[in-house]
Amino acid sequence: MRLLAAVLVLLLPVSGAHAAGPYDGSTPLKCRIQHTYVCSDPTICVRGTAETVLLPPVLVVDVGRRTVSGDTAGRTARITAVGRGQGRMLLHGEEVQMSGTAWNVVVEEASGAMTGAVLTHAGGFLLFGTCAAT
Repeated sequence: MRLLAAVLVLLLPVSGAHAAGPYDGSTPLKCRIQHTYVCSDPTICVRGTAETVLLPPVLVVDVGRRTVSGDTAGRTARITAVGRGQGRMLLHGEEVQMSGTAWNVVVEEASGAMTGAVLTHAGGFLLFGTCAAT
């Protein structure tokens, strides 16, 4: 009985780490933006692409370095907080000094499905896409 208990204690941390999934931020991710919705008024949202909201079609999310990049001009956004819950990685960032913008990205750790939101004083936009390990 003690042997069985010892084996279970040793295996539980391994299975818990494995349950996180391949898109948990332990390696950089390339996240392709497939659809956007831009809302500048509470009654009107317009469907678009990454280019519609002046973002690159693929974002490089590096949780270890706490950066989001991919722009040809070299722009990066700093990840200010990382959370986890219910199989999802939750990323948050703020661009307080430059534009007063806040953003959030949620990545399903098992599938890589991505949803994001960017909020400004003039409105905001939603992002939908998928992430792949680099």
